[in-house]
Amino acid sequence: MKDTIRKAYRGYGFIKNAALDDGQLDQLIAFFGAGTRPSAGKLGGRRQMPAVRLDRIGRVVIKCYRRGGLIGMFNRRYYMRAGVTRSEKEFEWLTRVRKLGINAPEPIAAAHRGALFYRCWLVTREVADAVSLAQLHSGPRAALDATIQDCNRQASILMGNSILHPDLHPGNVLVDAAGQTWFIDFDKAAIYRGRRPRLASRYRQRWLRAVRKHDLAPELAAMMHFE
Repeated sequence: MKDTIRKAYRGYGFIKNAALDDGQLDQLIAFFGAGTRPSAGKLGGRRQMPAVRLDRIGRVVIKCYRRGGLIGMFNRRYYMRAGVTRSEKEFEWLTRVRKLGINAPEPIAAAHRGALFYRCWLVTREVADAVSLAQLHSGPRAALDATIQDCNRQASILMGNSILHPDLHPGNVLVDAAGQTWFIDFDKAAIYRGRRPRLASRYRQRWLRAVRKHDLAPELAAMMHFE
């Protein structure tokens, strides 16, 4: 990542946009200590704080990684270090897919605290006035058609580059006030080594499972092709 730098600061490890100075890092550290709430843009999963204003950057969203499932009942905050941190991985994936033409939030910084066991955060520029596709599904059909068409276009880009986004579902697609479609939550993304039809099937199954589980509009399933 040529446009970013690594920096150890006040007990935190940062990967950041080169424009961030120490004062902005102090702001972020203070935000990391604030409370979190479930993200309105997803059907569950990670937690994020409400958007906050970062000096000279504007409104940003801070994603706080916490474990779910059985392990999360005993250990919600800490991950064991095995290679890059969860936030660094998502920072790298956001940078990568944006270069491919995917509309994904601009990564501002990734941070972690701890060595073998760590906590971590991701800072991205806010997608202003956005709602998830899961929230939009009962809206005007014309708007839904345009959004699904763009989802198909962006999913095709991912599949054409052998990228699996295993959490791509209507809750992880944001639609802003201008009707622009954004894909989020790339921390589990990976290169897929199989053939494209099998990759498309993985996408289709995950999408359909979310539509059925959360009783969303059937059109959300019928209009997504994943080809």
